[in-house]
Amino acid sequence: MATSISNCIDKNNEQTLHLISTQFFQMVPVRRIQWGEKSLCLGNIGIEDQQAVLEATVSSTLCNKYPTSLSYRRAFVKYLIQKNQYGMFQLEDSDVELCDEIYELYTDLLQETEEEEDSLCYKSYFLPNKEIVNLQESVHIISQGTTGLSTWQAALHLSEWCFEQESLLKNKNVLELGSGLGFLGVALCKQCKLDSFTFSDFHPQVLFLLMKNIEINFLNEQYSLECPTFLENSECKDRKMLKKIKRQLSVSKELVMEDSCEIMQISYNSMVSSTDTMEREVDEQEVGSEQEEEVSNSNDHFLSSNSHWSPLNNSNVYTLNHSDSIRLMKFNWEFCNQKDLCKIQPDVILAADVVYDKSIIPFLVQVLYQFLSGTFGSWPVAYIASTVRNEDTRDHFLVALGNKGLRYEILDPPSEKIFHYDDIIPIEILRVWHPSNKTL
Repeated sequence: MATSISNCIDKNNEQTLHLISTQFFQMVPVRRIQWGEKSLCLGNIGIEDQQAVLEATVSSTLCNKYPTSLSYRRAFVKYLIQKNQYGMFQLEDSDVELCDEIYELYTDLLQETEEEEDSLCYKSYFLPNKEIVNLQESVHIISQGTTGLSTWQAALHLSEWCFEQESLLKNKNVLELGSGLGFLGVALCKQCKLDSFTFSDFHPQVLFLLMKNIEINFLNEQYSLECPTFLENSECKDRKMLKKIKRQLSVSKELVMEDSCEIMQISYNSMVSSTDTMEREVDEQEVGSEQEEEVSNSNDHFLSSNSHWSPLNNSNVYTLNHSDSIRLMKFNWEFCNQKDLCKIQPDVILAADVVYDKSIIPFLVQVLYQFLSGTFGSWPVAYIASTVRNEDTRDHFLVALGNKGLRYEILDPPSEKIFHYDDIIPIEILRVWHPSNKTL
């Protein structure tokens, strides 16, 4: 095995390896991976170059600590062996021998058992400042009745825009609505100089994984070195919750819809209904299990019992003990707790892919109005990124903003694409503010 990438490839191929690596850790479908202009996969590929590809992906230290899904790793290595149907990867057709490590690795992956543990995996996102965001995500697009267990395109797009507009966030208090698994907030906290960042969401399982993703990325070194077993070694209730989530994801695997456009049109009510139904089905399989009942009853209390978090002034807003500038709030838009909202005092509000269903738009707009109109003592500005899958839904949101007297404008997209995501469907970024805001 090559000891280091730099010892076996030139500068151009080093850039190509980085391109391949970033796509691998974001789990870009192997048939869609871009191999670069001067691909390692063209022409005569030496044994060292083949080993370098493995070292940058499946055999890397990062993959060992934060592994992509087993099925993805299998598909990736198989792709290295087989001739690509587009003619971009033809190791077996070239005159160069395929290195033994590829075959050995593929054999090892085939022997691993794919059980419910593979319903959750890690994705890693490389930032411009060389930091890495590591997130545990569902391998499915929709899980447990919510779309919040995956990172969506609009969050990646909005983060790219924020990196280029860092001055708007510098030394500001930022609130994110619908944080999901936390990509946007974690990325901004690592890349930008913020005063504070408040993550928020409502779905219990999403909140739990959001909390754990924050801990993985921001707790001190003694915790981060334990990843990915960090989650397994955490508190007893956390282990039970994680086990339950994995089992439910495994149960719901056959119910997953593949078309993301359809997924984002699911109504809020149907999300809640499907979640309740699924939980009942799972619970019925374990009737009489006191441990499962304890987990179910603790859905709303895992933050208060977690030793890494402390409530902010006896509110429902919690701060990470390692860094009190990082906060997490359970936030139901339909039933706003005025006391909690007063604790946040944001200067900037961010949201990505929250405009996907007409039934939740009134609650979202009401929340925006309360913050943007100075109700809680500050006059923030909101930046909302949306993948426009349904123009009627988007227009409904814009009309609702206008009816509340809020102003908005469509901003130019980021000039550089950093992450790998499908942007065939347009993604819009709106700036929203109240006309009484004199800071603009």
